[in-house]
Amino acid sequence: MNIQSTVIPNAEDHISSSSYFSGIKKTILSKNFKGGKINNLFGATELDFTHADLTGLAILDISQAFGEVTITVPNDWRIETDFSQLLAVVDDYRNNTYQTKKSDKILMLKGVSVCASVEILNSL
Repeated sequence: MNIQSTVIPNAEDHISSSSYFSGIKKTILSKNFKGGKINNLFGATELDFTHADLTGLAILDISQAFGEVTITVPNDWRIETDFSQLLAVVDDYRNNTYQTKKSDKILMLKGVSVCASVEILNSL
């Protein structure tokens, strides 16, 4: 008899959010965040990772047009970006970006941004 165990990932470790002509605010509490997908069309998404944690690399895939994503992260997270942009901007408003260069907690933001913005903030 062959018994297979299935590991079911914790739903809090991944996020999926779609905002069309609206706004979404989410507080992520996962202590092992893995990543997720954000879709905005004339919408806004606010993600607060202040009480979250990650190990290694987490990838957040963002696809948006005429939208805005605001991400608040802990002070010890490093942010890497890989966007295809058209009339879009990624602003990192954190004041300690030099200190995070050696961090092993990496949040990779990637995707497509058209006439949109991504803002990265420090948690208080």
